[in-house]
Order: sequence, then C-alpha cells, then structure tokens
Amino acid sequence: MRYASKFKYAMQFGLIVAICVAPVNLVTNGYANPPQVQATDAAGAADQAYREAAANEHSAAIRDFRRALATEPSNIQWRKDLGFTYLAAGLPQQARSEFQTVYAEHPDDFGAALQLGLISQGLRRDEEAEKYFEQASRSPDPRLATQARNRLEELRASRQRELKQSAYEMLAQKRSRDALELFERIHRNDPKDAATTLQLGYLYASANRPRDAKQMFAMARQDSDPVVKTQAKAGWDQARRDSRPWFASIYAAPFYQSRFSNEINPVIASIGLKTSRYFQPYVGLRFTRDLHSRSGTLPRILSDNSAVLSAGIQIPLANTGITAFAEAGIAINLLDQGPRAIPDYRAGLRWFRPWGHVLAGPRAGHQPISMTGSAYADVAYYTRYDDNIIGYLQLREGVNLPAPRVLPMQLLAAVNFVKDSRGQFYNNVAEAGPALRIGLFRVLPGLSMEAQYLRGFYVTHDLSNPYGPRYGDFRVFLIWSRSF
Repeated sequence: MRYASKFKYAMQFGLIVAICVAPVNLVTNGYANPPQVQATDAAGAADQAYREAAANEHSAAIRDFRRALATEPSNIQWRKDLGFTYLAAGLPQQARSEFQTVYAEHPDDFGAALQLGLISQGLRRDEEAEKYFEQASRSPDPRLATQARNRLEELRASRQRELKQSAYEMLAQKRSRDALELFERIHRNDPKDAATTLQLGYLYASANRPRDAKQMFAMARQDSDPVVKTQAKAGWDQARRDSRPWFASIYAAPFYQSRFSNEINPVIASIGLKTSRYFQPYVGLRFTRDLHSRSGTLPRILSDNSAVLSAGIQIPLANTGITAFAEAGIAINLLDQGPRAIPDYRAGLRWFRPWGHVLAGPRAGHQPISMTGSAYADVAYYTRYDDNIIGYLQLREGVNLPAPRVLPMQLLAAVNFVKDSRGQFYNNVAEAGPALRIGLFRVLPGLSMEAQYLRGFYVTHDLSNPYGPRYGDFRVFLIWSRSF
C-alpha cells in the first residue's frame, strides 16, 4: 500500500538511532540496577529486532519484537515499532491492532491516532479513518494537527466524490428513490455543494415534494455561479407552480402557411384545480380561426374555425410524461355555415418529452454547440369529427447554435405524422424538413419564432383530394407558451 513505504523509511531511521542508543542504555542501566535476566532478554530481543528491521528482515523482526513484548507488554515504543514493521511487511491489519492497543492505553498519543487514521484509510475503513483524523487534529503539536486536518479534508472530499458517482449511477439506472436518499446524505455532509443541492431540488420535484424542492432551489439560488443561479430560479418557479392548489396554461401559435397563403390563429388555454396528484378538474378554451376559410355556396374550409368552451379532467400518469384527459363542451362555429353551436366531447392521451438544452435556457451562450430535441404525441376520440380517432406525432431533433445569449437559435430536423381512424386524406399525412427556431426575448423565454420548410405527402389515396399526393409548404410560427 502507498503508506507502507513512507512508514518503512521513517521506521528504518528510527531503528538505526535505536541501535546506536540501545547499548548505552544497557550499560547505564547495568550500573543503576542489579542484573535482571528477563529484562536483559527482552532488551536483547528488541535490539535484535531493530537490527533485523533495518536489514528488511521483517519476519524475523516481527518475531523478536513480539518476544520482547511478551516480557514487557507495556513498552509503547516497541509496540509502535512492531506496528511499523507490520506495515513495512505489508500487513496493515496487524499494524492496526498494535496501534489500537497503544491508543487505547494512551488516548493522548495523537501520533498513534494519526497512524490509525492512515491505516484505516488504506483499508477503506473511511468512517473509522475520519474518527481518528478528527482526534489527531486536536493535537497540541501544530504540525501533526495540520497534517491530520489535511488528511481529514482529503478523505471527506474523496468520499463525497465516490458518493456522488454512486448517486448519479443510481439515477442512470432509474433508481430515483435510492439516488434521492444518497443525495440527501451528500447534502448533509456538504450543504455548500450547489450541484448536489440543485439535483436534490429536481429529485424532490419529480417525487411530488414541491415544498422540499423549493427549499433546495432557494439555497442553490444563492450560489455565485450564474448558470447555477439561473437553473435554480427556473426550478424554483416550477416548484412554486407545482405547490399551488391550482394550475393554468396558455398556448398561442399563429402561423403563416405558404401553401394556401393563409394565416391560422390557434389558442389553447385552461385553468384548473389540483384536488389530487391524479385527479385535476379544469375548464378550457380552444380557439382556431384562419383568414381565408369561407362559407357560402362555394365554401372553402382550410382549418377548424371554432371556439370550444369545455370542462374536463386530466390525470397525469406518474413519471411517464403521459396525461389522460376527458372533456365535454360546446363548439361555437365561427363561420356562417351549419349549426351555430354543437356538443363537443373528446377523450385521449397526451405525451411530451424534451431532452438536451432548451431554447434560451441557462446554458445558452455558454458553449458553442449543444444537442436539443423533443417529442410530442396526442391521440384522442372526437365526437364532433364524426366519432373519429385522430393521432398526432411530432419529433424535433437538432442543435443549439453558437448564437449570442440575446438571440439564442436552434437548427432542427422536424417530422410530423397525422393518422385517423376514418381514412380522411387530410388527417393522414407525413411531413419532414428543416426548421429554425429563434428565442426572441430572454425576458420572455416562452416566446419564440419558428420557420419551417416541410415536404409532405398524403399516406391515404383519396379521389376527393384536390391537392395531389405530395406538397411543399413554408410555415412561419410565432409561439407563446406559458404555465402559471
């Protein structure tokens, strides 16, 4: 082990001195006291042990030290040197036993405590090593106390790194509960570790503990690192929303469509109560109106022009990103065609998952390029559309461009799929193409502009389709999305 060589050289020096001094001590003691056979034998055995240790004859030195201690077990110096000899021989367990004997009899021997700390650390007994280093740090000898404190800091830092590595491995293995407990332990050991505090906030939030999450994010917001502060603020805002007894959201995405030279203006808004984690009633508004749809003898309908007022419930399915919903409402026709208002019932599932760095997120401008992406899926049953079941899938994958922080941009590959159960051509589409997304204002991170050019085709052959099987379409969106 790495400490053995250090102890070996230190011990060899001590043994050489002891060999030189031992004969003088024997002569002096011979004049002062009458000869004692047992003491003479013990001293001789010890003297022989020192010579053998200096010659690296460790097994013989151990034997003779033990023979000397059998006669004089209270000789602390011999016992320490036996411990050093065990270390030089690569026997740390035996060395630990000898130093423990010394320290048990002399708790004020801080040098022995330091050696026990070093030995325990080498044996991976970190808690035991920490205890001995703490005791040695109380030594009146400033040099020994400083060495013990340095060792203690190094040990704690090493343990923290190992614990964090284990915690992140648990996260990668989807063992969130175990990771949470381990991060809590790491945080108790070092409350100033901002990365751990931030991670705890995220784990508390995912475990539906918004109050604990807010506390962790509030602590992380005090960190001097601006990236950590920004991430913590975003986490705190989300935890504040999660801890409210109500929720609200709005999504507005007016866009221009070159294919029909048309502008379409969809808005979706809702507000509800969090009566429980799995049952959340709400009321909502869905509004869609375009500029060129018209009624009359030659109607031209390019989008759903209606305002739907509804009441519903949503059920988030824990840790999946999936939300089940059911709504009942009234759809008001915004064109002078057909019934003015008809019932609208719908039920289905929504799923959303982002990855990478979000647009205008805390890392924007901090690195030249970073990956980003998202996936959205929606499948639902609609009574108003002739009892149709319609599914949507949107995929986005790309990079955050190395743009200035004031104007973050993403270059994306966009893929859209639409499929329904009735085989209507306009509800059976596949599209793909490039997209450029720009964050307009960092003070309003939910506001962005997106330009797309998509090539698409109708996957269902329908003779009533007047547009042909394939098309190209340039679209420009102004998107505002916010949860309150």
